[in-house]
Amino acid sequence: MAKTDIGLRQAHRIANMTADKRTAFIAEGLPILLESARGLYAASQRVSDMSRESSVLKGHAEEEAAKILILMDIVRCPKKRIAGRIGTLMGWYYDHLSRLLYAEACQWRPIDLKELRGIIDRRRLTHYLEGGMGEFIAPNDLIYQRETRLYADIEGLDDGTLQWVAPGGYNSMFDFKPNALVVAEALSAYGAFTVDGLNILSGVWNEVDFQDDTSCHESDRLIEATLDQLVARRLASDEATNDHVKSLYQRWQMPLYALDMKAKAVERSALEAEQEGILWAEVGSANDY
Repeated sequence: MAKTDIGLRQAHRIANMTADKRTAFIAEGLPILLESARGLYAASQRVSDMSRESSVLKGHAEEEAAKILILMDIVRCPKKRIAGRIGTLMGWYYDHLSRLLYAEACQWRPIDLKELRGIIDRRRLTHYLEGGMGEFIAPNDLIYQRETRLYADIEGLDDGTLQWVAPGGYNSMFDFKPNALVVAEALSAYGAFTVDGLNILSGVWNEVDFQDDTSCHESDRLIEATLDQLVARRLASDEATNDHVKSLYQRWQMPLYALDMKAKAVERSALEAEQEGILWAEVGSANDY
């Protein structure tokens, strides 16, 4: 029976578009996503005295902006690879962990894609060891923080006990705009969300197929070439500033299209074996004295 593709969650269908039609469709959607993220972030500031509610809105703003970064990676993906990767990237578009990883990656500065892959692989584990000696088994903290902002729920601890968890927000002396939103605004200011701008991005980034040995300096070079062409074509708006340029160099991560962003399940037995290894290593260190 044929599937009825009517309603929301149809982003996967852009994989079947021709390149030109896909570019035009993405260009149409990017400003919509940006305004959605901006509106959510602005609302989070209006209720800043309600920490949980403010955190929820800010988190939603961050994930909306992360969708923009995923779409930009479709544009940055070399033409020879896009057919094999676009379906995966559009799956990330709807996946909470993938979006959170895209957002968090804006604050990292790995030396090459191999180091970035290692960071992502550690951050996508469903569970990990926590504590000075790995004495606690904890769930993926990106998803845990997201879920505990949104919902009251029942939590299972590693000793088998259950407890209620009330939703809460993170209080901080400093409130920063989400990095993913900062990057999205910078790209918009320089005209990258237009059809011409996206074609410039595609042409520039098509030069390099990011592999493990591709360095962050290559990404910087391509950012520079992109900005030069956007300015030369007079696509940058009057709002474009040097701060936007700095934000792109500092926060727009290397393309992630070659990586695996989905959650990686970790068996409890593997974590318990790791705990035992840490314990015996500590015993051995103590016996050296």
